[in-house]
Amino acid sequence: MHSVKMSLKPDQLSTTMADMRIWLDERRFEPAVFCCRDNGAEIVVTVNFTIGAEAKAFADQFRGILAGVAGAALDAVA
Repeated sequence: MHSVKMSLKPDQLSTTMADMRIWLDERRFEPAVFCCRDNGAEIVVTVNFTIGAEAKAFADQFRGILAGVAGAALDAVA
């Protein structure tokens, strides 16, 4: 699993989520898991992909960070 994490300000969440959905739909990318966690000051969004190249493209587009071993391995190849 290839995870992308990003932090958003609460007032950015709805606009960014809409942008993500459009971007994903245009490319026919299907995240395996999508979750948000409010930590008080920001919203932490985690999106998991089964395909590493999709995770990398998503992270690049939305300034996310590839998390975990899968993300580190993907960065080394790209």
